[in-house]
This record gives sequence, C-alpha cells and structure tokens, in this order.
Amino acid sequence: MALLSQNRFPRLWLTMQMAIGGNACKQALATQYYSSQKNVLEIGCSVGNISSAFLAFPDLTFTGIDIDQRAIDLAKQRFRDAPNFNFSLRSLEELSRQGETFDYVIFAGILHHVDDETGLNLLKNAVKCTEPGGKLVIYEPEAVKSSDGWLMKSFYSHLEQGQYLRSRDQLKHLVEEAGIHLESIEDRMVSPGIVKRPYVARFNLIVGRPGGN
Repeated sequence: MALLSQNRFPRLWLTMQMAIGGNACKQALATQYYSSQKNVLEIGCSVGNISSAFLAFPDLTFTGIDIDQRAIDLAKQRFRDAPNFNFSLRSLEELSRQGETFDYVIFAGILHHVDDETGLNLLKNAVKCTEPGGKLVIYEPEAVKSSDGWLMKSFYSHLEQGQYLRSRDQLKHLVEEAGIHLESIEDRMVSPGIVKRPYVARFNLIVGRPGGN
C-alpha cells in the first residue's frame, strides 16, 4: 500500500480512498460541525477527496492547501467548475506569515503522518490562521488498542500509512499544547466505503477554538 500514495498515483489513490479508505465517513466528520461559516480552509487537502463534501454549501469560499504539486494539480482539475474553490501549493507556515484567516479550519487526518514537533508547529500556525471565534476541526485515526478486533488491526497493519498514530490522550495533549481550547472530543467509527459494516478504524474528532476565544 505504501507504493499507492497520493504523490505517486493521485488518481488511483483517490479511487482507493473512495472504495476502501472510508472517504464518505471522513467527509461526514469534516462537515459535521460546519454551520454556515463563509471562509473554509482545509490543511493538507490532497486531491480534494474530503473537499468535495463542501460542494453542498455554495455560499462559502473554500481554500485547500497542500505541499504535493501532483495532488494540487488534480484537485484544480476536479474542481475547475467550482469558482468558489481554490487549491494552491502552499505550506501552512506560508499562509500564516501572509496573515490570511478563516472561520472554519480543518485538519483532515494529516497529523498522524508527522512527529510531535512538526504537528505542534502545524497546529500553532493553524491557530494563527483561525479568526477570533472561528472553529478548528481536527480528526485523526486513533492508535489501535489491544481490545480491537482482528479486522481493525489488519486494516491498520496493511492499509494505514501514518507512522505517528496517537492515543486519544496523546492527541488531546498535542492540540491543547498548541493553544487550542477544546470544545469537544469524540470517537467516531469509520467503515471502509464499499459497505457500511464492519468498522475498520476509530477516529478521534476534536472541535476547538483558538485559546482565549
């Protein structure tokens, strides 16, 4: 599965995400707490596989950023008929330096691909990019537990590419250390996509705001 990555084969990767990667469940997580905010930012948008869920809200302005040129190129192509959607090859640090702010900011399952130091830096820059009173939505696959069934353990072993899977407490600590005030943290079970059962992953869904807001 490591050979099948977004930067090597972005179209095939997208197909696999839709078929067995739990894409529908992940889109539901990204939009569950959306409440008519006007400026949405998705950090690590890849080919726009999660971004597609926001096509249902025509009044927003959507910005997706990623550091993978091939992923961005495909996202631009896929959303070429959606003028309110913009995808660009930019880092979050660059966006933060430019002073751009948004009222709904999404981390759609990217933190488990980076170590704590990098993750903390990303989260701090995300805080800078969130408007006062804005909302941050973060969801991540939770590290497998000894009590989890064989199917979930197999899914994580063979299909999950992230090297930094965290427990719920570890993720919560990282988010709070970045200066994010937690409004809620919940478990969400994810099905593969082709069928709704059995579940193959457990995600932690965090909703927060910049500290002090």
